[in-house]
Amino acid sequence: MQQYDEEYWIDYIRNNEISKKESLELYSSNDIYSLMKIGDYLRAYDTGDTVSYAASYNINYTNYCAASCPICAYYVPYKTKKFEIDKENKKGYELTKDIVKNEVLKAKNLNVTEIHMVGGFDPDLNIEYYESILKEIKKSLPEITLKAFTIPEIDFIARTNNVSIKELVERFKEAGMDAHTGGGAEIFNPEIRKIITTDEKISGEKWLEDAKIIHSLGIRGNSTMTYGHVETFEDIIDHMIKLRDNQLEVPGFLSFIPLKFSIPNTPLYKMGKIKYPSSGERDIKIYAMARAILGKSIRNISVYWVALGKEMAQIALMSGGSDLVGTAFSEKVFGATDRKTGTTIEEMNHTINDIGRIPALRDTFYNVKEYY
Repeated sequence: MQQYDEEYWIDYIRNNEISKKESLELYSSNDIYSLMKIGDYLRAYDTGDTVSYAASYNINYTNYCAASCPICAYYVPYKTKKFEIDKENKKGYELTKDIVKNEVLKAKNLNVTEIHMVGGFDPDLNIEYYESILKEIKKSLPEITLKAFTIPEIDFIARTNNVSIKELVERFKEAGMDAHTGGGAEIFNPEIRKIITTDEKISGEKWLEDAKIIHSLGIRGNSTMTYGHVETFEDIIDHMIKLRDNQLEVPGFLSFIPLKFSIPNTPLYKMGKIKYPSSGERDIKIYAMARAILGKSIRNISVYWVALGKEMAQIALMSGGSDLVGTAFSEKVFGATDRKTGTTIEEMNHTINDIGRIPALRDTFYNVKEYY
């Protein structure tokens, strides 16, 4: 790859919204080192040398799920719930308000800046249940940001309770919800979506529509993409461009988080539809392309170290990434795929310092609270 080609792409991307055709051309015409260089240069231009993260604590209110997606190892099928009620060793659970209160006390002792709350699609839970949980968290930790629910969760709760997305979000906002998590986007290609999700989870088009409604009500959140299963790189680029178009129409995405599919214990793996995780080269190219496609509209390209591992996360930060998402204390969803997810503030800072960047603790809305 000639130097002038790298300079051409950097200059072009800084001054233009790169198209799908141009994105595919960039991806196919550059080796991994050139893409890393392009992504890292654009990252420096967009966000500088600070690498931020939130001190976050995860609460998963239930693992019963009517969706039961093939890419998930965490859920317990909702249809088995009635058979588990009287069993001592049942696998499914629903958190009570008292249990949530105990979880919040653990979070408080860790000095977190954010609660990240998601769960399964449980038709038995009514709006009042969710409101009581949100209020309990806010009562115990009024100063933290409460980031709750994936976009498909919000859609599911609205449908099962016969209310509009608008009404539901307004009620949740009143109860203490400050932001959404942005999860459940998976891959927007409907043919791929049929393989990795089920009919209970909304389509990619509906995800994007719901995001615009939620953002118009003043609730912002992340955008995500799950990769490393049965998608093509064209699917990945199409996904990113759709997110960019959505953001330009109704802003509200705080960051873009590529989520590397973790295969152990998932139905997709057990069915033999995928045998190996995404390669490191693919991971790196995704971060470089994310910076090229989304960097101007969604400045924060976030590296989820839980999915990548800490060493690969460092390489992603040198390929276009600018944020490490959060400490993810008490993370369980990736943990169900045997990922080791423990960390500390000190380790996060070391991971960032080790590559010559500046660590910064932030809030959910990317306001820096403290530099290290």
